[in-house]
Order: sequence, then structure tokens, then C-alpha cells
Amino acid sequence: MTSRHYWPLFALLLILLSASPLWAQEATEPEPLAQPSQTPSLPSYSLSTADSLQIEASKRLADKTSEEWKPRGSKALLWAILPGGGQIYNRKYWKLPIVWGSLATCGYFIAFNGRMYSEYHAAYRDLMSADPATNTAWLAFTPIGTKAEDYAQYESLKATLKRGNDYYRRYRDLSIVLAIGIYGLSMLDAYVDAELFTFDISPDLSMRVAPTMLPAAPGQSGGRYQFGMGCQLTF
Repeated sequence: MTSRHYWPLFALLLILLSASPLWAQEATEPEPLAQPSQTPSLPSYSLSTADSLQIEASKRLADKTSEEWKPRGSKALLWAILPGGGQIYNRKYWKLPIVWGSLATCGYFIAFNGRMYSEYHAAYRDLMSADPATNTAWLAFTPIGTKAEDYAQYESLKATLKRGNDYYRRYRDLSIVLAIGIYGLSMLDAYVDAELFTFDISPDLSMRVAPTMLPAAPGQSGGRYQFGMGCQLTF
């Protein structure tokens, strides 16, 4: 066969090769996917001057409130000049009714005994004066309708007025002394309470009393041990 006879075969093969999908598309590699960053960048923020000042003020306030309040003995003593002031300074408000109630009670008895003493003293003084008919304060202790000229009939009244005078004067003075004592105790309580504010009163400080067996004294009969009470202090 001549080359003229092979020409149609070459043309057919060329057509088949051109129609194949392997040769029709471009041999291109796909683009690689974008890989995420291992350390993503975080947005940065900056505080303004006003915010910084506010944060610092909040920190100072928190530090101030976190400090434990502790009273001072000298200040408590100055506050205690006012009755109950030391207890207020030490924040022991439950003691105020005791202090104020005690002083108010003493004040009432001072006023009552003082008034009664004044009446008995004036009556006794007038009755013992040179002219009881003119000085008539003692008539308040006689029946209604008694005349001042009849003072000679009330000789026994002198002893009664004398006892009343001494009685109410004594209890007036005792009430004053008691009020001064309560006032002094309130000052002492305020001072001691402030000084012992940090004193350890935890449960570790305790005393335990329990039955125990004690060794018998040498030469004492009744066995080697004796029953007794033991006291144990825990610090």
C-alpha cells in the first residue's frame, strides 16, 4: 500500500485524539486553600485617662474598706466624756441601754431624794427656829386646819422631821455617788474595751474540768490512786 492509502487512517487517528477529554481540558493544578493563621491577632484596646483614674479610685476604695477597723484607747476615753460616747465609738451599741438606763435611774433618785430632803429640811428648820409661828414650813406635815400658833402641840413632829431630813439627805448623797461610779465605770469600760479589741478570745483559749485519777500521797491508805478533779488549760 502506498502512502496515499494510509492518509485516511492518520486523519481518523488525529480526530480521535483531539476529541478525547484528557486532551481537551487543560492540565492545571488546583490552587491551594488558604491556611488559617496559628496565632490569630487579638484586637488591642487602650483605656482613656478617665477610665484609668476611675479604676485606680476603685482600687483605693477597696483597699480602704478591706482594712479592719480598730478602736484606740485614747480616743475611746475622750468619747467617754459624753455618757455612752465611748460605747458608741467602740461600736458596742448594746451597752447603751445599760449605761443610759443606769444614769437615768440615778438621776431620778437624785431628784426625788433631793426634793424630799429640801421639804423635810425646811420643815425641821422652821419647827426648830425661835419663832415656829412665823416660820410655817412644818405645817405641810400636820393635818389640814392646823394653826401655826399650835406648834407646841407637835413636839413629837420634830423627831419625825429629823429622821426624814437625815434619811433623804443620805440617799440623795448615795444616789450622787452611785451616778458618779456608773459614769466612771462607763469610761473604764470604753477604754478597756478599746485596748482589748485585738485580744485573742478564740476557742483555743479554754479551760476543761473533768474527773481524773490522781496518785495517792506517800504513806496514805486507800490504794495507789485516788479519785479527783483535773483542770486543763488550753492556750
